[in-house]
Amino acid sequence: MFFRALVTSGFLALLFWGILNYFRENNVLDYTSLINTNYLILFLWFMGFLSTVAFVYGRRLRKIFGTETGKIKWFDPSKGYGFLIRDKGGDLFVHLRSVNPNDRRKLKENTRVRFVVEDTEKGPQADKIKII
Repeated sequence: MFFRALVTSGFLALLFWGILNYFRENNVLDYTSLINTNYLILFLWFMGFLSTVAFVYGRRLRKIFGTETGKIKWFDPSKGYGFLIRDKGGDLFVHLRSVNPNDRRKLKENTRVRFVVEDTEKGPQADKIKII
């Protein structure tokens, strides 16, 4: 995916450079303005590269940077669910399958956790819960 972003943005920069050369050869642009446009082409390539990477990896980056913190309000491992309090405010449902397997027995009241909020059919729910 990273290579695809590099190639796509490079292709677009070359296309833009070709258009500028066409205008230069037809005396629409003079040579000195073409020299100054080389920096513009590099800038456009860089911006194209960044936008392509953001498009390709956007969902993954949102998940990485979309984590929140909070504390367990209550959790019952025998029932397999509980609730936690977000630092932003509000409660979230916690299901046993959303908890890191190593942390399932350690979840107790007021335990600090890091999690991702997932929208489910029943509303927002905490997912990928790890003890901090």
